[in-house]
Amino acid sequence: MKTLYIAADGDDVGRKIEFFIVMEQMDPLSDFFNDFQAAMIWFTEKLLKEFNAKIIFSGGDSLLASLIVSELLIDELEKLRIEFSNLSHTTISFGIGDSPRQAYFALKLAKASGKNRIEIFQECAR
Repeated sequence: MKTLYIAADGDDVGRKIEFFIVMEQMDPLSDFFNDFQAAMIWFTEKLLKEFNAKIIFSGGDSLLASLIVSELLIDELEKLRIEFSNLSHTTISFGIGDSPRQAYFALKLAKASGKNRIEIFQECAR
């Protein structure tokens, strides 16, 4: 068994909130926020139940968790990512690594590579 870390972050959530505020669209803002928060709660519960995860923190549009796995379950995480998008009406990016630092770097690569994806940390070879 191996401990892996997953860092998750909603894509462009702040921009969407800012848009609704600037455009004074309070009902769509409230709907978006409620859908997103419900999706984050759903995602956290799925990690806890299906992956026996330990949630290190979850707030706003971000989450960091540790998972004890015998193998990397990318297909299952990909299904969660897609279902999250269906529930929240926005996308989420994941980074996975052997440490919180690696998961964070993988998350940054996922964001820089177009968002709405899962990246696994790998050292760069030169």
